[in-house]
Amino acid sequence: MDIESLMSGIAVVIDDKLEEEEDKISQIVQEIEEQWGIPFYKTYKIPSGSISDSLLKSASFVLLDWKLWEDGSSELEKDGIQNNIKFLEKVKGYFVPVFIFTNEALSDVVDELPGSLYNQDKLENNFIFIKGKEELMKEGVSAPIVNWVEKNASVYALKTWEREFYESKRKLFSSMYAKSPDWPRVFWKSYEDDGVDPSSSITNLINNNLSGRFKMDIFEEQFLGSGSSDVSKEDLKLLMQAASFVMEENLAEDEIRSGDLFKMPRGRYLINIRPDCDCVPRDNEELGDVEIYCIRGKKMKEREILNSYEKGHFIERVSESISFSLYEGKTVKFSFKQLEKKKFSEIKNQRVGRLIHPYITRIQQRYASYLQRQGLPRIPKEAICE
Repeated sequence: MDIESLMSGIAVVIDDKLEEEEDKISQIVQEIEEQWGIPFYKTYKIPSGSISDSLLKSASFVLLDWKLWEDGSSELEKDGIQNNIKFLEKVKGYFVPVFIFTNEALSDVVDELPGSLYNQDKLENNFIFIKGKEELMKEGVSAPIVNWVEKNASVYALKTWEREFYESKRKLFSSMYAKSPDWPRVFWKSYEDDGVDPSSSITNLINNNLSGRFKMDIFEEQFLGSGSSDVSKEDLKLLMQAASFVMEENLAEDEIRSGDLFKMPRGRYLINIRPDCDCVPRDNEELGDVEIYCIRGKKMKEREILNSYEKGHFIERVSESISFSLYEGKTVKFSFKQLEKKKFSEIKNQRVGRLIHPYITRIQQRYASYLQRQGLPRIPKEAICE
């Protein structure tokens, strides 16, 4: 594994002994800087809120010394531990790998970390790697980190994807700039002339071009294909939901898109299948006045799900579409038999999230096929049966 290219970018080191030659942290940082070619943002204490947010948005990883307080005060120790945990909770939100290199006993660190941050039974599932400074220097800095990343599927996938994303982004914007530095304005005017929303259209343009430049064979089987996962059935459902559904708290309040899901009374749902470009307010129209086209869905029972499942897919009638583990782990069957027009203002408070592409695209395509279907005469039973 090329750990130097995976962990490229700017790193953050937080250690109150940075300038003390007898402490190993200065040697660790120097070795990483020289061997990996990575610059560090160096600080003696955990950065304040706004600064830490800015750092974590661009940090490749964080080196954290656990003990950032002076000896002799139980109150200082208590506050220091609480500050560390709060910071790690924030780092987890940005999913930045954290290396805790410490002079303390490892058990003193592990015992203080809550289960939401650190799983002592499955070390390879954590975004935190803990190692003693002395032991790290004996083994060499790179080897233990490489070994941990190789076993940690989430960190390996993140850093590998980031590497290719930045390369694709560099190629895209360099190419467009070489054609014309004013290219965003050119396309904005073009989209305005076409009568479509220019902001979302430019976003789609960038996303599609990034996708076109993105290498697809970036992950290696030896790191992701070996071994087996012991994820529970319920966790697997939630994982499938996370791959296809974006929760309401992560959506923009002033945006309507196809796939918006609304939870209605008695286990019923409405899902918007109107194209994105038609969900944009026009001619001084208020967002709440935009009409969305919805089809009805209902929660499926476990027996019904099992009876509809066959060889990795669901058996569906032409008049329906099934979305597995759509929301709260529930599978929903949508019926095409009735299309409901709703003003967004009527049901916006019931929106719980958004089914993303290609999952909503499949529902739209199946609905289009249903809408244009041509019925055929029945085949006589006598022609089939003896």
